[in-house]
Amino acid sequence: MRFFLLIFFIYQPCFAVKNLDLNDVSVLFPLPLVNNWDQLIKADHQAKKGKLLPAEFFKKIPSLVITPSNEILYKDIRVMGMRFDPCFHEGSAPVQCKQQIRLTMQPLENVRGVTSTFDASLHLFYDLNAEEFKEFIGKISLLKAEFSSKDEILPLGVNPFLKKDGLQSDYFKKLTSLVFEYTGESVLSRITFMQVLGSGRVWDFGGFDIIDKEMKAINIPRVDSQTQRFINGGVDPRPVWFLGGIVPEPTAEENLNILIRDSRILAPQHEAEIIAAAKAAFRFENPNFHNPGTIDCVSCHVAQSAKNYTLRQFPWYNVDLVSFKDIYTNAERNLRNLSPMQTHTNILRSFGYFKNQPIVSNRTINESSEVLKYLNQNY
Repeated sequence: MRFFLLIFFIYQPCFAVKNLDLNDVSVLFPLPLVNNWDQLIKADHQAKKGKLLPAEFFKKIPSLVITPSNEILYKDIRVMGMRFDPCFHEGSAPVQCKQQIRLTMQPLENVRGVTSTFDASLHLFYDLNAEEFKEFIGKISLLKAEFSSKDEILPLGVNPFLKKDGLQSDYFKKLTSLVFEYTGESVLSRITFMQVLGSGRVWDFGGFDIIDKEMKAINIPRVDSQTQRFINGGVDPRPVWFLGGIVPEPTAEENLNILIRDSRILAPQHEAEIIAAAKAAFRFENPNFHNPGTIDCVSCHVAQSAKNYTLRQFPWYNVDLVSFKDIYTNAERNLRNLSPMQTHTNILRSFGYFKNQPIVSNRTINESSEVLKYLNQNY
């Protein structure tokens, strides 16, 4: 009887989630060698609930890059990472949680024999019901326990198991098999995209909700538009300044406009506006202040580089001290951002790769931290 009880508790799917850390709820894959791209998951992979991204949906998305076309690009787009969320919500109304698995995808390219990525991406949202997610996250916890008995508190980056053992490891096979049980076309609820245009100086954002197998364009918060563009000609001699801005531009009080229109013209008379914009950037990075329903696409993706620009160019304004109440903190997690090139204003990636470099935004780190907090409080 004692043995039976032991087995019972070991195999309960939600026996605990407290062993999970940032890299367990936001899983970034390593890049394979150029002849091993098929180690990563293809868009047309057949999961339990259908193909991950049917070709007919992909063809209706605006071209991710100038060339090749989406029709040609479909064979080279791959899943670069996974995110698990017990309470996705948007807007300022009372929270109504959606339990989700989300996949990030990018098109790959061969650059002189090295695997690289186009600076474009897709974000796929799959809805689970409450019981499915409870079962799923319990299995994720068990999977973590199978491969590690340590409760390490690590910064978010390429998943440590995959960084060590690669895409042919048992961990990767078990993780992806588990995710495939709950994903597919029939539960695909949203697709968002980021296009790159204009020699890497123009980016367009947008998205579609999937309703009865039909794609309906999403209105972007704060700008009442179905697409939004970021222009940054500030790439020469180095991409560490801004020239261009957002189209359409948000008019809400919290905005980054003064920083990113043309950073060359900023002067002492702009002090109050610069500090206000930096404060907004800190708040955009903080999931306790903003969610995808209260912030426009570009402001979310540019917040980190705008904030870093202000800290670097105007240290005497002490914007981090002025905004300390707006900065996200969680003493239980390692919130360090180890991404390279954090001074570059042409990197908008939230979770994936810029060329062949892994990039994670502060916003993604903070959201992952909040996911863990929610799991520990509710599961």
